[in-house]
Amino acid sequence: MECHLSVGSGSSRSRSKGNSSSLAKLVCYHNELAPLRTVRDDGPTKGKRFYGCSYWLEKRTYGFFKWADEVDDLRELQNIVVEKEETISELEHQVEMLKQDMDLMRDKVKKLKAKEEKLVEEVEEMGIATTETMFELKENNTDK
Repeated sequence: MECHLSVGSGSSRSRSKGNSSSLAKLVCYHNELAPLRTVRDDGPTKGKRFYGCSYWLEKRTYGFFKWADEVDDLRELQNIVVEKEETISELEHQVEMLKQDMDLMRDKVKKLKAKEEKLVEEVEEMGIATTETMFELKENNTDK
């Protein structure tokens, strides 16, 4: 069995803010944390930092090994993903708020249209009443 890089705590859509400590934990299959170490041997990698668990150090097998700069790149990408997920969450919230606003506006438009129809009917009735009154006035004036 091999060790693995345990990323995050839960689903990628958890969107927990400020939880960077749970990102990029380096853990073996046996749940041992792989601490940051430095190459001490002479050679081209002397002084280079890496993550390695005790199983890897003792047997050079069945353990976790990863160069630190590769892990830092992963952490940077994970932080970007977390920021993007937070942005997505905020935008989803804004969309929900806009949908609610849109529903309220639809209700207002319906009410205003109903008022408009009522007012149009009233104006038509007034127009008819005015016309009838004018005819009555003309008849009364011609009768005199």
